[in-house]
Order: sequence, then C-alpha cells, then structure tokens
Amino acid sequence: MKKRILYLLIPILCYGITSCSDDDKNDTDSISITLEDNYNVASSKILTITPQTVSDGSYQWILTKNPVNDITDSILSTSPSLEFIALQEGAYNIKLRVAKGNEGGSKDFVINVNKETSQYSPYITAMYDFVPAPGTLANDCYKEDGYTKDDVMKIALGRIDDTSVGYLLDLGSFGGSVVVGFDHTVINIPGKKDFRVYGINEYLFNEAIAPGLIFVAYDKNGNGKPDDDEWYEIKGSNHNPDSITENFSVIYNRPAANKPPVQIGPNDSFLDRENVYCENSTGESYYMALYKGKKELCPSWIKQDQFKFTGKKIHFNIKPSVPGQYTLWIYEPFDWGYVNAKDPDIDIDWAIDKNGNKIHLPGIDFIKVVNCVCANDILRYGTYQTTITTKFAGAADLHILEKYNLKNLRK
Repeated sequence: MKKRILYLLIPILCYGITSCSDDDKNDTDSISITLEDNYNVASSKILTITPQTVSDGSYQWILTKNPVNDITDSILSTSPSLEFIALQEGAYNIKLRVAKGNEGGSKDFVINVNKETSQYSPYITAMYDFVPAPGTLANDCYKEDGYTKDDVMKIALGRIDDTSVGYLLDLGSFGGSVVVGFDHTVINIPGKKDFRVYGINEYLFNEAIAPGLIFVAYDKNGNGKPDDDEWYEIKGSNHNPDSITENFSVIYNRPAANKPPVQIGPNDSFLDRENVYCENSTGESYYMALYKGKKELCPSWIKQDQFKFTGKKIHFNIKPSVPGQYTLWIYEPFDWGYVNAKDPDIDIDWAIDKNGNKIHLPGIDFIKVVNCVCANDILRYGTYQTTITTKFAGAADLHILEKYNLKNLRK
C-alpha cells in the first residue's frame, strides 16, 4: 500500500490510506515538532514539508479534514517528509504525529490549495532537448542552412504542443530522443492512467514504426528543468529479460563530403546505398541508405562526424510481408507502456529505477522518449531499409483534461 503522498480528485479521495484509531495516539507531548500553521500551494504543484523534530522517530501524517469528501483520520504517509499534491482547491487539515520510544508529540496544520492563476495546458509546453539519430527524416525540422539546435527545437515543439498536438515528430534510428515538459505536475493518482503519449498506435503495413522507450521525471529540486539523476523508466509490456539488451550502443558515421555514391544503375531509387556507416556493440556493421530526393541522414545542425548512442535495446519482431520485398512489413506493435504502443495511456506507477525496482513518484513534470529498436532487427533480410524510426506527437495530462471537462481527447 502506498503511503507517501496525498492525491485528491473529486468525487473521491484517490489515495491508498489507512484509518487511524485512538490506539495510535500518544498520551504525552514530549517531542517538539516545528511546522508552519498554514502552507499554500497551487493545484497540481508539489509541496514538500519537512518538520524540525527528532530524526529517528516514527511518523504519521494524518488527514483530519478535507474539502473533497468525508474521509478523515486517515494516514497519508509514514515518511519523515510529506510530499503533497492535489488536483482540487480548498483547505486540507493535517496532523503530524511523531513517536520515539515512550515519547511522542503532535502538530496540526493546514495546507491551502489555491486555484491556478491561469488555466494549465493539458499538453506539452516545453522542449528541453531534441537529438534525433540518423534517419530519413532526421532533418525534417531543419528548414534553413545555419539553423541552430534552438531553431530546430522551436519548430519541433510547435509541431507537438497544444497548438498542433498530433503532428508526428521523427526521432530517427536507435538512440534518437526528445525531452519535453508540462507547465504543471501531472499527478500520479493510484489506480488511474495519468498521461497519454501520442504517436502511431496501430500497425502500418507500409512503414516500420518503432516503439519509444519512455522515461519520466519530476522537478524534485525545483530548478525548472530535468536533471540527469531524476529520470525513471516506464516498464512496459515487453520489458522481459529475453527481449532486452542492456547497454547496447550504435555508432553512426557521417559520410565524407567527397564520398562517391554507391548506386545500382541509373534508375536506382537510392542516391547512395552506402551512405552512413554504422557499427553496433554486438560487432555488426552495416550502411544506412539515402533515398533520392531526401535530405542527408545525419542531423545537419549537429556539427560532428560521429554519433554514438547507448541505452536499452528491446527486440522488435518484424519481417517482410512478401519474401524478397522490403517495402511492406509484418510486425506487432507493443501492447502498452511505450510510445507507439496499442494503448497510448501511461500509469506513472509503472516507473522503475535503474536497477529495475518499482519507484513511487508523486507526479511528473518531464517526459523523455528514446528509440529503443535497432535496424539490425531487419538487417537479416538483406534490405537497405535500415531505419526503424520512433514517431512521437506529444503528450497530454489525462487528469487536467478531465478537470477542465475537455471532451476532445485525442487518441
């Protein structure tokens, strides 16, 4: 049972709580507890409260009154600090009890949850990083020579934010990634899906669509940006040992400017069949082919000759629909827990740490999407289509959509 954070959502108290009986109370008040009498926080924002009291005691944070329903005298957390977040406005009366041996103390206080000063966007509002791996559409947002990374990210964000959520952003091959964020914290409500990731949630016979690995983070230190030590992975339906290769890496080598193209006759559909030379950590090597009429495969705004991506690779079962033909494919999209899965809705409770252990998060502010499929899953068929790309079209907070009664939930 979770006991770390309070989540409130009309019409019920959405939290795994336990009742507090009179037997739990201490008869003495010999332990000093220093807390403010009143705290203020906006809805859908995390408030962390750490009392000044004994450091090695036992703790009970107890809800004694709330503006949402009649649930009272229930334990919200047994941690030394309380992380509080609520969707609905109002005054929440809470009591902290601290015990150590035969001694005890208590302190009552109120958390006032205020209405947001302006309506939150349920969709992505910020982009913090965008590094597509080489691929056919890696330069889709590179509109003019001389564009910087900031220029490219501005265009990319405009394609997936609340003005045009649903436009497909291409992350390229294995390792390509994007980092985005909300203008509020998406609350982790137990027993409910919390956010939706947009992409392609169905089988397309004429294009191989890669699932995207999802990482989430909440702004614990309050600096307004995702930090490296705050990321946790969403464990999806295909997270099993037989399908996963840890610390898999691919090195992509940009072709030299004067490299002669490799073609098969004047009517070849490829401009260069051996354009980007790739090596992976299993010892395989191959070329990515450049189609006629397409921009270069490597991101033009990243001025380096070699790109290396390392991370988790998940096996993707794919084969040509007709033997010997490599334009039509048979594959099965993953069921849930990834971008481009059959079910686009994500439960924050699926988060795990770097050791694979389940982790509890009060909510999330940031999402990272990474292509976790390598082209070597189709290389065995001898094809030059060596790019299986992840498509990402934004995300939405399902609770804010419900709170604002927004009916047009995009699928």
